[in-house]
Amino acid sequence: MSKKPSRFLLAGLAASSVLAATAFSVSTPAFASETGSARQSVVTVLDYNSTGWTYLQVPPATDVPLFYERGFDDSAWRRGQEGFGTATGCSFNNPVNVKTPWAVNTDILVRHWLHIPRDAQQVRIQGTIDNDAQVYLNGHLVQTANSGYCKTGAIDVVVPTTYLDCCNLLAIRGHDYGGATYLNVQVTYIKPTQP
Repeated sequence: MSKKPSRFLLAGLAASSVLAATAFSVSTPAFASETGSARQSVVTVLDYNSTGWTYLQVPPATDVPLFYERGFDDSAWRRGQEGFGTATGCSFNNPVNVKTPWAVNTDILVRHWLHIPRDAQQVRIQGTIDNDAQVYLNGHLVQTANSGYCKTGAIDVVVPTTYLDCCNLLAIRGHDYGGATYLNVQVTYIKPTQP
């Protein structure tokens, strides 16, 4: 004599099928999402530990008018590589991450030119600052980051598209309160591509 499957077993199998179907239909993050027939991908235009920065260290609160503007002349500034900082302090204050010294109890002004295509979407600046920073793109203040002490990811902003040009200037003023210093950022954008 064969037994019929119980209603509970059939209900459980049906629920499992629904859960499995739901799990496969959950949308993926923006960097790999499908939008109609186009696929999006994240492009890194400026990576952590990048070269080609101009920088100047100044005493705290020293006024350097318009250093964040595109037309500012930084030809007398030094050239360096990120990360800027001290060799001791937090876990990232080490020779692998710190490429250019930044003295404690000073401000550091840094500038870097970027090419971002006109179809770029969600241009994002991310990074770490010890202690605080003002982040500018093409002369616009896009974020004031108050991280305190060694807060990873304190710099994180999506730039308004109205601030973008084909040749863009990223400028940052980092401020240190003593102990250790660190500044390292990356810039990414989302680029739609055909499937």
